[in-house]
Amino acid sequence: MAHTLFISDLHLQEDEPQITQAFSDFMTNRAPQADALYILGDFFEAWIGDDDHSEFNQRIIGILQQCAAAGTPIYFMRGNRDLLIGKRFAAAAQVSLLSDPCVVNLYGKPILLTHGDILCTLDKRHQAYRKKVTRPWLQKLFLCTPLRWRRKLATRM
Repeated sequence: MAHTLFISDLHLQEDEPQITQAFSDFMTNRAPQADALYILGDFFEAWIGDDDHSEFNQRIIGILQQCAAAGTPIYFMRGNRDLLIGKRFAAAAQVSLLSDPCVVNLYGKPILLTHGDILCTLDKRHQAYRKKVTRPWLQKLFLCTPLRWRRKLATRM
């Protein structure tokens, strides 16, 4: 029986090992049997750049790699917590990046996919924040700052 899996808002982080373990179990036991896996944003609690090669990040990348190597295509849409995921992460994790929103064809039907925070139109503060942090020049500027500074900022946020 054909099936596609969707996950979102896992907010993976080092100090929540039970969530990470549940994700690992899911990727080992369920995802390899799927036609595809779609990750629809906020996969990480905070992603501060593809140059963050922490042990935790490498573990998550390894889990994704194993599932992709087993034959399950993995598609990744950035959320508001992991906007800075880029091509280096995608290549390392063997995932295909999707724009938000996008339409995919599943089993002959067009399906609209979105992380969803663009639909929170009544949350003016979030929409103002989103408008700022999605600016490419601001993202590039942030990524030029030292990794240790970005880690401190993410911890405070």
